[in-house]
Amino acid sequence: MSQAETLTTTPQATANLKSIETSQTFFQIVYSQFKEHKAAVVGAYLILFFVLVAVFAPAIEWATGTDSDSQNVFNRYKPPFSKIVASQDARESQIQTFIQANPTDAAAIQQQLLEKNLVQPIRPEDALYDWVNLEKSKAISVIQSLDTSKKDQLVKMVNNFQSFHLFGTDELGRDVLMRLVYGTRVSIGVGILVALASAVIGLIIGSLAGYYGGVIDTVLMRLTDSLLSLPTLPVLVVIAAIDLKKVLGGLVDFANSWFGATAGNFTQEVVNSIFSGGKESIYKLVFILCLFSWMTVARLIRGAILSLREREFILASKTLGATDFTIIVRHMFPNVIAPLLVSVTLGVGDSILFEAALSYLGLGIQPPMPSWGNMLFNAQELIYQAPFLAILPGVLIFLVVVSFNFLGDGLQDAIDPKTVRR
Repeated sequence: MSQAETLTTTPQATANLKSIETSQTFFQIVYSQFKEHKAAVVGAYLILFFVLVAVFAPAIEWATGTDSDSQNVFNRYKPPFSKIVASQDARESQIQTFIQANPTDAAAIQQQLLEKNLVQPIRPEDALYDWVNLEKSKAISVIQSLDTSKKDQLVKMVNNFQSFHLFGTDELGRDVLMRLVYGTRVSIGVGILVALASAVIGLIIGSLAGYYGGVIDTVLMRLTDSLLSLPTLPVLVVIAAIDLKKVLGGLVDFANSWFGATAGNFTQEVVNSIFSGGKESIYKLVFILCLFSWMTVARLIRGAILSLREREFILASKTLGATDFTIIVRHMFPNVIAPLLVSVTLGVGDSILFEAALSYLGLGIQPPMPSWGNMLFNAQELIYQAPFLAILPGVLIFLVVVSFNFLGDGLQDAIDPKTVRR
């Protein structure tokens, strides 16, 4: 046996030959190249973390035992890592509110406290006030020994008398950590929703313009150019200042006058559902951002479609009798997914920045619903008194936007056919 044959038959050489011969799919190649972009990988993990925080915000609130909307004006602007114990006046105010809201249950609880000699008030009607001033563990054990349907409510009340605030409290004494957590849900949710909506609109308009050309291309692209020529932020500020209630109220009147009371009542129900739960500002912001975020995607998709429509496989599809819809959806759309995906990831960062800017100006997400932008707006006059209120949401906006930009760069490098190593 020759020396060359000996080398090629060794286990190591055989393994090397097998690894060389093993073929990879396109997605495996893209994934391996994406992993080489370290900043994109870190950005992807950061985005995953923030998405998980947004999804599990109620679970985080339950685990920490902190209510994001609970206010305590006596403990405003507390610094990070603050431990707050409610004063006697605050405790008695809470129990007074409970007595006024539940007079029958409060009377029954006071009677049990006195009968079991769990408290020794000077006056019988002060039994609950004496109980609420007990040490936390003792107060909870006392209420656990009673027979009442309000047991959980009273235990929760006692737990709220002592709280730890990792990031301190804001101008109304609310926990900053939970406000940031729910702000993550609003800011990232708006950013992703706007990016996806703009991708769909841009995909449809760009595909129609690129495939049909002629008059359709001219009209759609001149519309796109007109919107691109507008100064985005000033236009967004003007449109955001429009009172959506008046506009929708006019829509209800129009439905009543033209289509009858049934259509008017249906329209009124839709309007009421939009304004329920303080979601008006979210819907209006998403609509405004979608209106001015699809143009870049449309031009990108149009350019890709123009290069595809003269390719051999498109001509073959036409020869075989495929409809325009089939050609666009089944043959062209898969070939433009790569640049569209990159555009979506970059668009999320832009949408979050616009949301933060409009909320900072008081025209975006309206309180009490938290978003990183309106948290910055509320903190602008407290930059010296409580700088952490402005620093924390600003840092989160920076991290998310940079992460999405890095993710877009990594996907662009990984998906670009010129850079794919086969």
